[in-house]
Amino acid sequence: MMNQRKTIRSAKLMRRVLMVLAVCVLWSVGFSKPAMAQCPPCGCEDLNHGSYLAPPGDYSTRLSNGGYSTIRGAIVEEHNLTADHILEEFNDQEAFMLDEVWLQHLRPALMMMTEQITHVAMMQMFVLGTMFDAKQDLEVQALFQELAAEAHKDYQSSHGMCVFGTTVRSLASSERNAEYTTFVMSQRSIDRQLGNMRQSSARGAFDDHCYRLRQFRERYCDRESNNRQMELICDPPGTEYDECRPDTINVTYETRNKDVNFTQVVDRAATLEVDFYTGAPATALSEDETDIFALSNNLYSNDIMYRVPEAALRYRDNQAALLGMRSIVAKRSVAENSFNTIIGMKAQGTEESTTLTMPYLSMVWEALGVTDAAALENYLGERPSYDAQMEVLTKRMYQQPEFFTTLYDEPANVDRKGVALQAIGLMQQFDTWNSHLRTEAMLSVLLELELMNMQERIDNLSGGVRATGINLGG
Repeated sequence: MMNQRKTIRSAKLMRRVLMVLAVCVLWSVGFSKPAMAQCPPCGCEDLNHGSYLAPPGDYSTRLSNGGYSTIRGAIVEEHNLTADHILEEFNDQEAFMLDEVWLQHLRPALMMMTEQITHVAMMQMFVLGTMFDAKQDLEVQALFQELAAEAHKDYQSSHGMCVFGTTVRSLASSERNAEYTTFVMSQRSIDRQLGNMRQSSARGAFDDHCYRLRQFRERYCDRESNNRQMELICDPPGTEYDECRPDTINVTYETRNKDVNFTQVVDRAATLEVDFYTGAPATALSEDETDIFALSNNLYSNDIMYRVPEAALRYRDNQAALLGMRSIVAKRSVAENSFNTIIGMKAQGTEESTTLTMPYLSMVWEALGVTDAAALENYLGERPSYDAQMEVLTKRMYQQPEFFTTLYDEPANVDRKGVALQAIGLMQQFDTWNSHLRTEAMLSVLLELELMNMQERIDNLSGGVRATGINLGG
């Protein structure tokens, strides 16, 4: 029983000591002024501080009447009384610390301190957040200003880029017109060779030669040719066939011999007045179209095929001959395709190119020193052709010094010009590739002609073998 009481007392004593130490630590740290706590006065009299208190009046009586035989008993009694008193004081101290100091002073002070610290911390975070927000805002503003300056630098208008853009505005339509012109020229040549009923050669070689001779006398005959012995041909007083004589003769210095002069008819200008795309009366041919047809008749299929009567086509041999004639026409179409392609590339562009492209292409030529209207007409025409536009894009633009001086420009504009040059280079390479394809086609036809000759020799040898047999003797 005594040991249990001692254990309880020791635990209570330890708890109280720890509480006292905690309070001392809190007091030593200090608090902010709003959270300070003041202990109330102890309530004792100042005169009694440090004075000697006499024992109670019945002390001697209790000692003598206590039944103690020795002084040791009295000491034990006093010790127990003292211990009980100390325990009571500790209980009072605990109640005082909890009820008075803690509940009334420390806890409210700590609550106020915590609230104030929280407010201060929040204020500090607000200040810190404001600083971060300001930092982020300044960085974003600086980035916007940097991007704006970069955009102003990269998106400056460039005269050189405008030249590229305006020059190619009607290039696609002109290319399509060139392809269509090539097709019409090829179709016209095939119709002439096969005797289409709407052609002058429909009835055969005589009518074809008669029409060409009539056109030659009317437009191309040069009296100075043949040692000036062309009078009977150029202006015959009478002819065996009236249909081969023209109604009027309009030979001029500019038109004579144009039916045989490729350079004068085709190579003289980058744009020819050839337009089979725009609707026009069926018989309305320009001078360039007339000259090109005459030149084509002399270059290809000078002697057209014989017209096979329909009744003769009943026989197998004549049918085989007809297939042979068609084979020759096919090979001629491959050979003539290059000429027709050149005419198509030089054919004038669409009507819109007069306002979309012509004024700007003229400025490029004027920068090169070509200011005469007639010279510009020769180089460009009223409706620049695909060939004329590609000549400016791939050659003439880079012959003026302004092209190189404009390279002292923003890096972005220089890169854009580089991309434009690459695109133009790709277009030119595509044209070169098409030219290689035409060359390959003509080489294949030449190879076929050589193989046909070899086949004929082999067929002749085979026919001889079938007729005489094979001599196996020595």
